[in-house]
Amino acid sequence: MRHLLLSTVLFCTASLAQAEDSALIVGISDYDTLRDVRGADQITQAGADLQDMGFTVYGTGASGGLQAQANNFAAEASAADRLVVVLAGQFFTDGQRTWLLPANAATPRPFSVGNGALSVETALERLGQTPGAAVLVLGHEVRDGGDLGNGLQAGIGDLDIPSGVTVVQGSVAATADLLSRVIAIPGGDVIAGVRRSRDLTGSGFMPSSLVLVQANAQQAPRPTPPTISPDAPSLSGLLEASFWEQTRTTDTEQGYARYLDRYPDGAHARAAAERMAELRDPNFALKRTEDALNLPLEARRAVQRDLQVLGYDTRGIDGIFGPGTRGAVKAWQGGTGLAASGYLDAEQIALIDQQAATRSAQLEAEAQTRRAAEQRADRAFWAETGISGTGRDLRAYLERYPDGEFAKEAKDALGVIRARNRAAAAQADREAWDKAVKRDKVAAYRAYLADQPNGAFRDDASSRITQLQQRNADQAATDAAIAGERALSLDPISLRLVEARLSQLGLDPGTVDGTVDADTRRAIRRYQNDRQLTSTGYLDQATVSQMLTDAFR
Repeated sequence: MRHLLLSTVLFCTASLAQAEDSALIVGISDYDTLRDVRGADQITQAGADLQDMGFTVYGTGASGGLQAQANNFAAEASAADRLVVVLAGQFFTDGQRTWLLPANAATPRPFSVGNGALSVETALERLGQTPGAAVLVLGHEVRDGGDLGNGLQAGIGDLDIPSGVTVVQGSVAATADLLSRVIAIPGGDVIAGVRRSRDLTGSGFMPSSLVLVQANAQQAPRPTPPTISPDAPSLSGLLEASFWEQTRTTDTEQGYARYLDRYPDGAHARAAAERMAELRDPNFALKRTEDALNLPLEARRAVQRDLQVLGYDTRGIDGIFGPGTRGAVKAWQGGTGLAASGYLDAEQIALIDQQAATRSAQLEAEAQTRRAAEQRADRAFWAETGISGTGRDLRAYLERYPDGEFAKEAKDALGVIRARNRAAAAQADREAWDKAVKRDKVAAYRAYLADQPNGAFRDDASSRITQLQQRNADQAATDAAIAGERALSLDPISLRLVEARLSQLGLDPGTVDGTVDADTRRAIRRYQNDRQLTSTGYLDQATVSQMLTDAFR
C-alpha cells in the first residue's frame, strides 16, 4: 500500500477569518510510472507550519485532484494580501510553458502533457495579482531527465515572471527547509534565506528583504466548528440564519469575516467568501462578467490580435490573458474613455473587433496606396537604368530596389555580364576573383582590388563590399529579428496562412506550403515596407497580427 506521506496532503482547515493569506503547497514524491522524487513529501509536511501562522493552505495528492485544489486556491488568490505557492515533483516543459505532473501521470506527450497537470505559468499569473507579497518556490531534482523528444524536456523552462513576484528554485530538501524555517517563521526573511543557501536561486522581484510572516505574528488558533445540540438542531440553524441576516445588512468585509469565523462550514460560507472578495476588489464583479463569457482559446487569441492591430501590445497571441494582455486591455479602455479595469464584457469585445476591422481596412488601403507609388517609382527607375544594360546601372537599380519588380531581371543580366567578363579576363584575374568570391569577406574583395586594380570584376568587387558592410552593420538587428520570429513558434498551418495572405496581395511568396524560403522572405519585406513596419523579412508580432487579423475575418 502506498504511504500517504509519499504524495501531497490536503491542507484546507485554516480559518477563513484569516483568508488574507493563502498558500498552495504541493509535493509529489511517489509517481505511478515516472521516476519518484525523493523528499517531496517534506514540502507538504512543512505546509502545516505555514497553516499554523494563519495561512489558508490548499494542496492535494489524490489522483485527479491536483487541478481542483489549485483552482480553489486561485479563487481565493484575488482576495489575498500575501500569496505563497510551493511546488515539488516532476516538472516538464515545452520551452514556453512548464507543468508539475500529478502522481498518476504517464510519460508526457505533446498533446497530453497538460492533462491533469498544474501549469506554472497559471500560478505565476495568479501570484501577479499580489505584487510585492507573492512567492513561488519550485523544488526539483538536481539531475536532469533530459530531452524526451517531440519538443518536451524534463525540468523547468524559462519563466516570464510578472512584476512583483519572487521566484525561488532549488533542490527539494532546500525548498522544504526554506518553507519551514524561513517563510513560515515570524520575521523570516525570504531573500536572506535564499542568499544563505547554496542550493537555492532567486529571480524576479528580489528586494533587500521580504518577510511574509511579521515578527510579532502568533500562531493562529485552529477553528472549532459550532456545536450543534442533537436535541435542538433547528435552533442552531435559526441562530446562523439570524447572524447571516445581520451580516448582509451591515455588508462589510469585517462582518463577513466574523460570519466565516463562526460558521466556516455554514450554509452561506461560499456567498460570504465571494462577497468579501467583491468588497476587497472593485474589479471582482467585472472579472466574473468576463469569466461568464467562457471565451474559447481562439476567441481570446482574436481579442489579442485585434488589440495588436489597434496598437496595444499584448506581449503574445497565445489565448492567455496574462499581465501583458491585461495591460493592453486597460490601455485600450483608457484610450476609449472606459473604466480601465483590464477585464472585458461582450460589448467591449465587439467594439474592439469593430475598431480593429476599421483600422485593418485603413491600414490595408494605406498600404495599397504606398505599394502603387512604390511600383511607379520602381518602374520609372528601371526605365532609366535597365534600358542601358550596363553593369553600373543594373547594380544601381538593385541597390535601390533589392526586392523590386525587375530585381530578378537585373540579376540575370548581371550574371550574363559577369560570364562575358570572365571569358575575356586574364587567367590571373579570374583566379584572384574566384579566391575573393570563395572567402566572400570585405578584406578578400579589397585584396582583389589591390591586386587587380583594372580587373574585369572591379565593379562587382566594389558593389559586394558595400553589400557586406551594410549587412554587417545590420547584423544585430537581423539576429534580433530571427530570435523574434522563433519566439512566435508559428506552426506550418499559420505559416501557410501567412503565405496565402501574401499571395492574395500579389506579393509573390512562391509556393504556399508553410516553408519559408527566399521568395517568402522577399514577400514579407514587401509587406512590411508597404505597411511601414520594420522591414526585416522576418515575422514579428505586429506583422503576424495584421496578416492573421485579415485572414480570420
